[in-house]
Amino acid sequence: MMENQKRLDQSLFNPKHIAFIGASEKSAFGSMLYLVAFKKSQWASTFYPVNPKYDKLMDWKCYSSVLDIPFPIDTAYISVKTKIIPSVLNECVEKKIPWVIIFSSGFSETGDREGIKLENQIKDIIKDSHTHVIGPNCLGPFNGEIGMAFSFTSQEGIPGGISFMSQSGGHLTQLLDIGVKRDFRYRYGVSFGNQVDLNTIDFLQFYHNDDKTELIAAYLESFGSGSGNDFYLELKATTKIKPVIIWKGGYTKDGSRAAFSHTGAMASENKLWNVLAKQAGAVIVRNDLEFWNTIKTFELLVPQFLPKGRKVGIITPGGGSSVNATDLLAINGLIVPELTLESQEKISEILPKENVNVRNPIDLGALGFVVDIFIRCIEVVAKDPIIDILLIPLWSHFLYSHVFSKMIKTLRKSGKPFAFSLPSISDSLDNAKKFSNVQKIMHKQRILYFFSLRDAARSLSLLCDYSEYLQSHK
Repeated sequence: MMENQKRLDQSLFNPKHIAFIGASEKSAFGSMLYLVAFKKSQWASTFYPVNPKYDKLMDWKCYSSVLDIPFPIDTAYISVKTKIIPSVLNECVEKKIPWVIIFSSGFSETGDREGIKLENQIKDIIKDSHTHVIGPNCLGPFNGEIGMAFSFTSQEGIPGGISFMSQSGGHLTQLLDIGVKRDFRYRYGVSFGNQVDLNTIDFLQFYHNDDKTELIAAYLESFGSGSGNDFYLELKATTKIKPVIIWKGGYTKDGSRAAFSHTGAMASENKLWNVLAKQAGAVIVRNDLEFWNTIKTFELLVPQFLPKGRKVGIITPGGGSSVNATDLLAINGLIVPELTLESQEKISEILPKENVNVRNPIDLGALGFVVDIFIRCIEVVAKDPIIDILLIPLWSHFLYSHVFSKMIKTLRKSGKPFAFSLPSISDSLDNAKKFSNVQKIMHKQRILYFFSLRDAARSLSLLCDYSEYLQSHK
């Protein structure tokens, strides 16, 4: 697929002329929702609806066939009944359209002979042609820099270095939504459904070679038309340069059955995926929350703030909170070591002798609610040579902009990775209002935060896994 890498960049993710086959104003669902978005986009004058039932559509000239469009087409979207897709695709091949995105479902994921037969027809039609297919049963490409997207919901976001792929259009749309809310900064993305032609290996290779892609994220249920061995080899080559985070769908028996009806993905041994990922240096996550949190952690901390080890310093007012944090970190393979005697002595000079812990986790007691004392203790722990990572669990009393500004300034001086664990936002309207201003600061300064200690422990542990992999493969 190497010969198509340049074409992917130039025409799939940066198309100039787009055809939409099956466009209709009468349907208010599915792919038709995007017509309004195209009308308001930069492609308004280079977008060509195709439907023999109409002469005009939303003030666009409507064509009976892609063959009638008097311009070279970069990308064609197909949203028609499955039985007429072969004839439509033949016309795309005849016009030498390089990329065809098939929205329509009803193929191998149905499990019936007709659906499998249609998929095989697609393969036969594009064989030895200039045309490649994304899908079927998918939403297609996304470009964070120019706003090219299947839903056009992501234009509020700031472009960056995350590129992703997904067999699920729903997960991908949610990723875009989460991205705007939590400041994920995207480069490219693609929803590729059943992967009958272009598959995860093609896009992994493309993202690997793309200079502006710094982190790769993938929701996968299968290798599609690719082979497991080819995927492993490309994965191993990629992770030495940039991290790859994989959310493997269908890792239980019932989940595997659901994956087959979703994208036609055949059952695959979960142990195989875990071994493959470990040997290749990829990061496997188990659900949506882990996916979002791990992406955010790696986006902000790799490569400049990779931890040198697993030893975490915890500073918080409250013994119960510190014990909970220690348990969660330990369960996830992280270490909460005692500080050096020098650091303990320095903290002892700041705190009273009663109801505190100066060893680690640092329980500040009631004086922890005095911001300046909290920050002085953070400074001591941050400088301790034993500590690799700093975790700051906070109470609602700290949800103020000036508090975070001071803490961030102190933590940054250490040069070590750090993160905040926030009090519950969902359980308190007052906390949610306070967090709104704090969030703006953290997004602007690119600071890592979590909504629970459990999320922090899991994500930081996965970060350590990746750091250890890189150190062992120098």
